[in-house]
Amino acid sequence: MPHQFACRWYQTTTNGSRIVVRFGRANAGVYMRCISSALAIVFAVSAPILLATQARAWGDHGHKVVCEIAMRLAEPSTRKAIRKLIATDDRFDLFSESCTFPDHPRSRADEHFVNLARTSGGIGSDPCPSAGECVVTAIQKDFETLSSPTASQKQKLLALKFLGHWLGDIHQPLHVSFKDDRGGNEIDVTGECTSNLHSAWDTCLVLAAVNEDVEDAATDLMKSITPAKIEKWTHSEAKDWANESFAITVKHRPNTA
Repeated sequence: MPHQFACRWYQTTTNGSRIVVRFGRANAGVYMRCISSALAIVFAVSAPILLATQARAWGDHGHKVVCEIAMRLAEPSTRKAIRKLIATDDRFDLFSESCTFPDHPRSRADEHFVNLARTSGGIGSDPCPSAGECVVTAIQKDFETLSSPTASQKQKLLALKFLGHWLGDIHQPLHVSFKDDRGGNEIDVTGECTSNLHSAWDTCLVLAAVNEDVEDAATDLMKSITPAKIEKWTHSEAKDWANESFAITVKHRPNTA
């Protein structure tokens, strides 16, 4: 029976104990609007955090686009502070490039996601219900470092690279998901996307929906951002973003229980 998953038609079948999701082609314009909204939300929450400091979820391409949009829409003083920090980095020349840092190599592995029970209604008072730390607490931790008047420039640079990445991860629904199938890593996919459902969300669907050039992709996605949207999105916090992603996970994921 066909379902709609993240603006992309798919069919589910079983193969032994594993669920297989088959992706087909859908209206590119519909999916573009879907992914645009997801990435735009990430910008809307990241820019205010960077502004307050005055100082990847998706695959590399998605993380770069997210941070490119955030950089463009930040206040001039915020962009200046970011450039000043990035200029001290011995590996990256651009903030957008630096947002891939936590994945190469994988750093703070347990903080890229948050696992919830299949019976969960979302995150409440405990930001990491099944672990001591997760992406929600990671955002809080690195935000505090960037905001700290006593943190060194080296500490702030590291926090900036992690924070840009976390804000992408928390808006990838399969990073706010279920432990029993490892956030979709145990769900096979075939068709236009291959490998597993998590990987399809991270990279395949993004590359199918946005321009391969980071700057051009950011330009296209920014067309959907309005002042009203930004105003609404910025009155929120990490727990809200996680619950928004989890709601998408619960609504659109095949049930593997």
